[in-house]
Amino acid sequence: MSAKVSILIPTKNGEQYLAEVLAGVQRQQGDFTLYEILAVDSGSRDRTLEILRHHGATVMQIPPSEFGHGKTRNLLAAQARGEFLVFLTQDATPADAQWLKNLLAPLRADPLVAGAYSRHRPRPNCHPMEWRRIVEYDCPPVSFVAYAVGNPDYARNPDRYRNFANTSSAIRRSIWERIPFPAVDFAEDKAWAVRVLEAGYKTVYVADSVVLHSHSYGPWVNFRRHFEHFWAMRTLFAQPRYFTLRDCFRVALRTARTDLAFWRRERQQSKLEVIGRWAVPAVCWHIAANFGIWLGERSDQLPERVCRRLSFQERIKRK
Repeated sequence: MSAKVSILIPTKNGEQYLAEVLAGVQRQQGDFTLYEILAVDSGSRDRTLEILRHHGATVMQIPPSEFGHGKTRNLLAAQARGEFLVFLTQDATPADAQWLKNLLAPLRADPLVAGAYSRHRPRPNCHPMEWRRIVEYDCPPVSFVAYAVGNPDYARNPDRYRNFANTSSAIRRSIWERIPFPAVDFAEDKAWAVRVLEAGYKTVYVADSVVLHSHSYGPWVNFRRHFEHFWAMRTLFAQPRYFTLRDCFRVALRTARTDLAFWRRERQQSKLEVIGRWAVPAVCWHIAANFGIWLGERSDQLPERVCRRLSFQERIKRK
């Protein structure tokens, strides 16, 4: 039987990639029915609404102040009619016509799979620091099934199992109805993954479901991104503190050297070319990231208003 699929996209000022994202969705091939495309827009001032409607999406609009990663996706899911809820961000482009078929495959094969998420591939304009992080660390080429019940490694190594990314994900509607996303400001996907895993379900990282997704942020935004992530990890999971202030600089220098060696291999450039172009940006990028990690791990010692002021998502809401 052909499965009914709802594509769900939260948007705000997404015109840069949104048209190609929606075109990529509409060219998908497989044994499923693309039942609807739903979007919740939180105050776009560009052509986002025009692009959504041109591609046949149903659009709900909310004030920017009402956006929340968990509650906005719950709003989308509550309006959806599909058996499978497929979440995308406005800048995650399906890499080929099998993205959706491959993403749905684990859920259709095993009723205990609550959700699956895609592999990311960097865009051509992605800078080398983020590029290497994506291809060597965050998004390996091998799929992975996560489960908690009856898994002794889950307690020892929870970070490995709670990974989940609503950048591109598919969730079984029947499970979402029992276990919706928590109403948190950030990392709603990881918090949801923990809930379903501990309820006895599985999640799957699907390496052959690929989206183009990356950023080329400067040091200040990179600091805010990492602060926000580790603020969420500290708040949601009481994650221990690993970084010292000294690590911010020591690890940055070591990691920047690894970046430069990686980029020499990728682009087959000379050592002098790579150092001249990327040495200073790499060191600055990693110092900013590491300082964000260090401060985020200590966010419980900061006033709430300071954390929100440093948050990247709070900045987007105010735009």
